[in-house]
Amino acid sequence: MSDASDSEGFRLTVTVSDEDSVVALAEAVDEVVDVSIAPDGAPETRGSSIQVDVESLTPKQWEALELAYEAGYYDQPRSVDLETLADELEISKSAVSQRLRAAEGTIVEGVLAGLHARIDE
Repeated sequence: MSDASDSEGFRLTVTVSDEDSVVALAEAVDEVVDVSIAPDGAPETRGSSIQVDVESLTPKQWEALELAYEAGYYDQPRSVDLETLADELEISKSAVSQRLRAAEGTIVEGVLAGLHARIDE
C-alpha cells in the first residue's frame, strides 16, 4: 500500500490479490471516496494527456453524447435516463443507447490506443 499527496487530496494505492476482494473493497469505500480500479501493472496516467480523435463519431452520435453529458446522464447518480434523452432527440430509447455505446466505444478505444502507444515508446 502506498499513498501520494497531490493538489486534489491524497491517492492511496492498495494491492488486492483476488477479484472478490477488489469488489468488496470498492463497494465499502465508494460512499466516502472516489474509487478507480486499475489492473496491476496498469500505466500511471495522472498528469499526462492523451489525444483522442473524435472525428470518427457521427453527427448523431456526437449529438446524443453531448446531450447526455449536458443533461446529467454521466453524473453519479444520473440526473436523466435514456427515455428522457430519447424524447429530447425524438428517437427510440434503444437508438439512444446504441448511439451512446458506439460513441463511448470510439472514445475508449482512442484512450486505450493512446495509452498503449505511450507504453510502447
